[in-house]
Amino acid sequence: MAAQHPKPSVVAAKHFDVEKDSQTLRDAMKGLGTDEDTIIEIICARNYEQLMDIKKSFQQMFGRVLIDDLKSELGGKFEKVILCIMKSPAEQNAANLRSAVKGMGTDETAIIEVMCTSTNEELAEVKAAYKKAFDHDLMKDLVDDTSGDFKRLLVSMSAGDRDQDGAPLDDGEVHKLAQKLYDAGEGKIGTDEEAFNMVMGRRGFHQLKQIFDVYNRHLSPEKGIIGAIKSEFSGSIKEAYLAIATTALDGREAYFADKLYESMKGLGTNDNQLIRVITSRSQVDLKGVAVQFLKRHEKTLEDFVVHDTSGDYGKCLLALVKGNVHF
Repeated sequence: MAAQHPKPSVVAAKHFDVEKDSQTLRDAMKGLGTDEDTIIEIICARNYEQLMDIKKSFQQMFGRVLIDDLKSELGGKFEKVILCIMKSPAEQNAANLRSAVKGMGTDETAIIEVMCTSTNEELAEVKAAYKKAFDHDLMKDLVDDTSGDFKRLLVSMSAGDRDQDGAPLDDGEVHKLAQKLYDAGEGKIGTDEEAFNMVMGRRGFHQLKQIFDVYNRHLSPEKGIIGAIKSEFSGSIKEAYLAIATTALDGREAYFADKLYESMKGLGTNDNQLIRVITSRSQVDLKGVAVQFLKRHEKTLEDFVVHDTSGDYGKCLLALVKGNVHF
């Protein structure tokens, strides 16, 4: 579930001077060469509202469009990170979902990261941002691009109507729903996917934690709900249920810590996922994600980023991880 007091890595900068920032960015990009360090220093240390103020001021002061100047001066993965930061978290998630469904193939992981971990309010913001940016209905695009149990779960998620504000379940209901999951999976040959969807897609994360705790303690101490999902399901629906279960049991910050670890572990780096998670969480809960990263993987997120990235791209991601605030 979302942390009660999420800790972003990037917050509103103190002593913010919009005209000074606008002039500094213009100086960093005009003439021959580009001062990438200055661009990182400003853009990676201002929150979305301040960046929008800079964007407006830049246009008023110089008759130029900041985004266009950044696109012409930067390139590659560094440019991608900077342009992501210039969007709000909801706009970033909307853009990530659009990239996940358009064209050939579908990026199910990107879809799961947003649809299976967000609150009702966050999903409403993402759907509105998606409609505004692309003039498409998010649920229709998701339905058109997915199939089977995964599609059915996304239809449930897209409703944005989890019982997240409801009271905790009473003991009888908790045991009944835990038994329902057990009987639908481990307790029978085959799997009753519909029963899982009804519980996973409808209940709030605080209620799911109650259900999973009982499942783990009383019904399946060896496997637990995580082990059951891994053995009963495969493909995208397995990853979606694991996202929901991890978020419910350990918190959303733990889930995203695992996603960052997966993007960098072993040979090669999944740069799309790395960029997507760091930029979209930087103004939400990235400090908390970094704490969970160290706890779960025994190495700091900063160390992983330094080891797995390089150049201005690496500096940019590292600046977001370090952030401009200390708790």
